[in-house]
Amino acid sequence: MSQKEGVIFDLSKTEFLTPFGIVLLAGTLSECLSLGKEARYQEPKKRITKEFLAGIGFNNFFQIKSINHRIESPNVQLKRIYSLDYSLIDQILEVFGNFIHMSEGVKCSLKLALNELMTNVFDHSESKEGCYVCAQSYPQEKKIRLCIADFGIGILASLRKIPQYGSLNNCYESIKLATQEGVTSRVGKQAGYGLSHINRFIEVNEGKMYILSGDGKAVWNYTGQKKRRKEKQTMQHPLQGTLIELEINADKEGFYFLSSEEDDLF
Repeated sequence: MSQKEGVIFDLSKTEFLTPFGIVLLAGTLSECLSLGKEARYQEPKKRITKEFLAGIGFNNFFQIKSINHRIESPNVQLKRIYSLDYSLIDQILEVFGNFIHMSEGVKCSLKLALNELMTNVFDHSESKEGCYVCAQSYPQEKKIRLCIADFGIGILASLRKIPQYGSLNNCYESIKLATQEGVTSRVGKQAGYGLSHINRFIEVNEGKMYILSGDGKAVWNYTGQKKRRKEKQTMQHPLQGTLIELEINADKEGFYFLSSEEDDLF
């Protein structure tokens, strides 16, 4: 469609969407609607894809009339929240717990880390559209994917508000900095542990973490031969805001515990 006509989201040929794609599409569609742009949506032609989107809550989220379907496997349906939601964090941990054996210490540490991640959105992102969250399990792949996104000012602009980070001018470098323990734009409060704690869990789990903000993208890939490799990418089309996706190995045979249950994390 032309700019005058509005925007069309064509998923007619789409066969599958991960939580990453779901929250990115939902956020972009919401942003268009909030700006008063006409937005149209074409559903996937494949029934199985229609059922998936209906089951994950996408259709209800935008009041799209479609088939009634609900995904039975443990998941967190697409949600948009405007304040910290403890019940949602509990749902995410429940999805993790269905596929991963974790000690109470690990569960508590992850809960605190997720707590801080979402708190950051409402404290720093200045997003008018809130925070989008979606998590899905993939039993055949033995994976869990979780995505949290906002469409606010981004990590670089948030950190640059603090004098000691005022010289930052690179989105990728700001993402790297934000994952260091104790780095925060929350003045006068103990914070800056969410991303660093989650990164350490992902490393032990041998999973992946993706962070996109502005034109920067960083990937922490702890799988296979690429273990401990951090990848830097520059986005051709900058993302307004910040998107974090976790890819977690759902291995029921393993058991995750703190080296000492008195430690903060691992």
